[in-house]
Amino acid sequence: MPRLPAPLLSLLLLLAGAGASADAPTPLSLDRLYRLPWITGTAPTEPHWAPDSRRVAFLWNDDGSNFRDVWIADLAGKAPRRLAAMPRPAMTPTAGDDVAQLARAARAETDPGVTSLAWAPDGRHVVFGFHDRLYRVLDGGSAEPLTAEHGGAGAPTPAPRGAQLAYLGSGGLWVIDPAAAAPTPRQLVTPAAKDVEVEAFWWSADGQRLAFIETDSRRITERGLPDYLADETRLVTIRRAFPGEPAEARRIGIVELNGGPVRWLDLGPDLEDQIFAVAWSPDSRSLLVDKSDLYIKDRRIVVVDAASLATRTLVHEAEPANVTAEWWADWAPDGRSVYFVSDRGNDYHLYRVALDDGRVSAVTAGDWAIFSATVSAAAGALIVIANPARPEDRQVLRVPLAGGSPTRLGQEHGHHEPVVSPDGRWLADVYSNDVTPPELYLSATVADGSIRALTHSPLAEFASHRWVAARYVEFPSVEDGTTLHARLTLPPDFDPAKQYPAILGSVYSNTVHNRWGGRIYHPTWALDQYLAQAGYVIMNIDIRGSSGHGKRFRQRLREDYGGIDVEDLYSGVRYLVDHGSVDPRRVGLWGSSYGGLLTTMSLFKKPGVYAAGVAGAPATSLWHAETGEMRTMMAPRDHAERYAAASPFLRSDGLRDPLLIIHGMRDDTVLFKDTLTLTQRLVLQGHDVELVVLPDAPHGWDTQGLAQTRFAFSKLVEFFRRHLGEGPSP
Repeated sequence: MPRLPAPLLSLLLLLAGAGASADAPTPLSLDRLYRLPWITGTAPTEPHWAPDSRRVAFLWNDDGSNFRDVWIADLAGKAPRRLAAMPRPAMTPTAGDDVAQLARAARAETDPGVTSLAWAPDGRHVVFGFHDRLYRVLDGGSAEPLTAEHGGAGAPTPAPRGAQLAYLGSGGLWVIDPAAAAPTPRQLVTPAAKDVEVEAFWWSADGQRLAFIETDSRRITERGLPDYLADETRLVTIRRAFPGEPAEARRIGIVELNGGPVRWLDLGPDLEDQIFAVAWSPDSRSLLVDKSDLYIKDRRIVVVDAASLATRTLVHEAEPANVTAEWWADWAPDGRSVYFVSDRGNDYHLYRVALDDGRVSAVTAGDWAIFSATVSAAAGALIVIANPARPEDRQVLRVPLAGGSPTRLGQEHGHHEPVVSPDGRWLADVYSNDVTPPELYLSATVADGSIRALTHSPLAEFASHRWVAARYVEFPSVEDGTTLHARLTLPPDFDPAKQYPAILGSVYSNTVHNRWGGRIYHPTWALDQYLAQAGYVIMNIDIRGSSGHGKRFRQRLREDYGGIDVEDLYSGVRYLVDHGSVDPRRVGLWGSSYGGLLTTMSLFKKPGVYAAGVAGAPATSLWHAETGEMRTMMAPRDHAERYAAASPFLRSDGLRDPLLIIHGMRDDTVLFKDTLTLTQRLVLQGHDVELVVLPDAPHGWDTQGLAQTRFAFSKLVEFFRRHLGEGPSP
């Protein structure tokens, strides 16, 4: 393993407790943890290499805000510099009690700033998306608008050859020459109707045509959500399908750069089929499509002749027990074979299929999993993310194109999100681990190569706090003996001779990661640290359905939401209690969305096990889930009993322990109506329930505004403090 950069090594030692300051650490507070500027700084995102492989542009800011600008760094070792400083909305530092000013301040603090970027084909301009427009900028120059404001212009992507750049806007597909003296956008694909739009696109290798996916939502049922914050209560109409109803339709088209009619691929009669990958062959003559049925039980990798549109199936995999589709496919550099990720063995691994005879051969194998892959012809290798050493890690491996033993690159343990340079020599890698917030690193694509930190994000006050590193444990399921993996965060001065309160959560699948904060879907890094330092043991468990533990582990969840997953959580409780350091009378749990389903179902099915539970935006009715949940639960028409068994609202009579529900009234993913239905049932049944309503919150109630995040998390903490107490028993 190469030596860590000095700043990173120092930070690791500090956070691990070595060389700690003689001064007492500053106590954490929810108010500060969820207020700008972020103590951890602004995480860098979207690294993009210049065509010359000597510069990398990325989105970041060094001030801890949510607003990101375009920054650039190079191989010369200089500090990164801001390439564009876009205008920010004015913050109101002393809004006081003025509601209008407070609302403006809330909108300003959630402004993401620049949201996408790409290098123009000339290698000089950087193109980026900001507030529904595309801009261009030269190093040392000022940003200039390329497009008018229309429909969220974004996803700028340069052609592999030529001067054009394509992007999405107003539901259509556009091209522009970003280096021209007077750039003029040209629309290649225009939506046929309202609720029809281009979702994604891919350039051919010769830069002469594009393939794209068009989505059509017109068949999806229209439903109304009440808006109580308008001057008069009004009904907002949205398209929202329930399981078993018509879902979004998709089709793939090919359009020439010079214009002309769209040619549509014939990939079968079911337009609800899912599309996982689209890729042009190196000679631009064929198109690769990785697709499956809506239920992800029948996968087909097909090759389409770009001239005749003739289609042939290259790979066919049928797996009735499948519940996940972490698939990937792309061409080999010589165009004679295709690489793809499949779990036809024990877990997801790389395979290669030859075009001439269809023979499939394994590229990687082992008792571990691959999560993503990139073909680098220049490096002569595949760069993959996998967990060969520890289940919680996401490491970078270099795999020879012909197969063979992988070579580990970069920092050994943690979470990596690398982007390979065009010359195949470098990685721009967003990396974090349990004690290191996300930073952008530059590393070599060879073993024992150099590593350099490009960013330093945490504020100075970060070092004044005490941050607790997680531990990883294993224990058997009480249901079937399967080994379960968990992430354990202990109070700073944990004494195994004492008994502590414990909180499972945020409960969900895929929560056990060696990355800053563990989960990425909710900002729980701060909440977990706050609760641990308040004297709680925090546990996250990779329940059945989670990745990285084998195919059988994932498939066991099939048609069993609220079943085996609830037993896995209970297994964690038994592990904690059996070790003697957790008070069995003071165990709580919480989660949001599917985690809210797990929380309510755990309370309803296992009264007396949990002293309290907090359910955020709980998915309590599977009949009102999104159609994607049919991957696990199938269609309700033929599986009504399983839907009933997995819907917590039908088990509400089992509640015996304190329950708090937090839900946003603008939620169109898990309907607020379902929380009202559950609450009414509990009232009629004579059970106690507390309800925290967030009038302006969508499904991401803890990510869409810091004021409501602080409010909701303070309610959660107060609820647990009231029912679990704090710290070890005297």
